[in-house]
Amino acid sequence: MSRGGDLLVRGARSYPPGPAAGPVDVAIVGGVIQAVGPSLSAPGLPVLDARGLTVIPGLVDVLVDFRDPGLEHKEGWDHGSAGALHGGVTSVVEVQNNPPLSTSLEALEARIEHVRARSRVDFGCLANLLPESVPDLAAMAHKTPAFKLFLGGSTGLGGETDDGVLRELFAAAARAGRMVVGHCEDEEMLRAGKRAFPHATAAEHHLVRSSAAEIESVRKSIGWCAETGAELHVFHVSTRGACELIGAARRRGLKVCGSTGPQYVHLSNEDAGRLGNLMKINPSIKTRDDNAGILAALAAGDVDAIGTDHAPHPLAEKMREYAHAPSGMPSVDLLWPLTWELVRRGLLDARTALATVTDRAAASMHLPRKGRLAPGYDGDVVLFAPDATRRVEGARLPSRSKWSAYEGLELAGFPEVVVRRGTVAFADGGVQLEAGGRPLDLPPPTPRP
Repeated sequence: MSRGGDLLVRGARSYPPGPAAGPVDVAIVGGVIQAVGPSLSAPGLPVLDARGLTVIPGLVDVLVDFRDPGLEHKEGWDHGSAGALHGGVTSVVEVQNNPPLSTSLEALEARIEHVRARSRVDFGCLANLLPESVPDLAAMAHKTPAFKLFLGGSTGLGGETDDGVLRELFAAAARAGRMVVGHCEDEEMLRAGKRAFPHATAAEHHLVRSSAAEIESVRKSIGWCAETGAELHVFHVSTRGACELIGAARRRGLKVCGSTGPQYVHLSNEDAGRLGNLMKINPSIKTRDDNAGILAALAAGDVDAIGTDHAPHPLAEKMREYAHAPSGMPSVDLLWPLTWELVRRGLLDARTALATVTDRAAASMHLPRKGRLAPGYDGDVVLFAPDATRRVEGARLPSRSKWSAYEGLELAGFPEVVVRRGTVAFADGGVQLEAGGRPLDLPPPTPRP
């Protein structure tokens, strides 16, 4: 059965860009890459002339919040998936952090069908890991990449304070055979932070939601993995200390990995005076030393991926008084330019930067067929000009929010053409198709008693 279209991407420059980046072709048949190499012979395939552009695989964003169904006015899959293509993203993993939650097989299946009718990119829907989910975890494991657990409360969901309940949720996930993906902040410490800063402003958000809260939650979570056999992916890592714990756990042989976000390497708490509530997100954005620690962990492979945690809100909501402003920011529509910027600034080497949003990102979520330009992988391709720059204008980005914490930043690498499984999905500055995204392939669950 065909997975998509037929296409020959002809004459693109290979990655990394540079004088030695010779021309390469990518032949896609039925949505699947058949061959990659110079001067391919592929009679009968439609040709996309890619001369002058650099080719990379379609990006995998391991965490987005499109708030649909339920809060479509904040984003929705139509705007969210269009933004993904604008950022070079052809696959997303999405969490539902507003009702209706995916706490049963019936609810998860209804959500998948809702998304299938609207998404322009391939997608995985995370199930919610709560006490009421436990009876259906084994059934949902066949339909979801992982179970999302909010150890600390964030926009839309409260955190859990009972360590016994949390340990049992890790054990239940292990029995069902899917990893736990954790929002790791210690709920008791978050509540203490609110009490300690009753009149906080955006400049103190990193103190209200402290580094210690994340580090303690990651420490506990790794302990529960060791006790129960569960696998853990720590989402949106924001501290050097959490990176060090994840790296140490991996060296002990535990099934632990992590991902961060562009906001945690491009911004620091020192930007709060300039951005105010626009950089109010959970976990909070920490210090420049944390920026450096996260970049070192990405380079060392202790943290696998960069995922946006794209979580938009209307600007009017973000401009409320700090205590009442929702947490979250959009950025899926800028994922590749923000990642490429790390290379341009000399903060990551070109191969590592690409891996964090392609093959390493896919592997961190156990997603086959995504993240590589290789035979047998899905024909997801991004073509970009590495030296062509553009200023970020939030009002012109696809996100419904129409603002960006990176407003005015001069970035390069904006995708010129994006191909999803052999079909041109983005070109000439706009989306070229409606819907057509499909659920991501998943490996069988691996129960661990």
